[in-house]
Amino acid sequence: MTTTTDYIPGDPALMLTILRSASARLGKEAVRNKVLSLFCCDDDGRQIILEDTPTLRSRIEYATSHLKMAGLLRMSADGTPGITSLGEAMLITYPLGIDDGVLCSLPAFRNRIYSENAPSMRARPLPNPAYGYGFSAGLGAHRLTENPYPSDCREHEDWLMGWDEALDQDKREKETLLS
Repeated sequence: MTTTTDYIPGDPALMLTILRSASARLGKEAVRNKVLSLFCCDDDGRQIILEDTPTLRSRIEYATSHLKMAGLLRMSADGTPGITSLGEAMLITYPLGIDDGVLCSLPAFRNRIYSENAPSMRARPLPNPAYGYGFSAGLGAHRLTENPYPSDCREHEDWLMGWDEALDQDKREKETLLS
């Protein structure tokens, strides 16, 4: 038999073991012992014995934190994990295991993961005031040649975009009235 610490976080058996242990109100030490007793096989079918290492402990914590984020576990005052009613329902629905893919179907987990890992959005700069002047000019039926800005500056383009948007909006409104 070989030994390994290559037990992947989010593995269905790991999360299922943690959830079942919480259902039985087992402490952290008992949960770790249950995980260590899991029957695992490598690709060739040989049994793998799991070792109690800091890596395995951190993976147990990782899986526990994901189950808490999803609302399947809650921690009691003494630190013992307890199962929620949603956790009980998930045990019934997914008796062969729960992984991050299953947890992503739960809005609480999905929203938390997204809020913590979403790319930061830069604020879009507001258009130049020339855009507003151009929009007003377009609504006022001014001609394109009345753009007051030199053609080689940004304000010229902003005025043109505003003017064009006003004409498009006017056209859409007239089409809506005809329908």
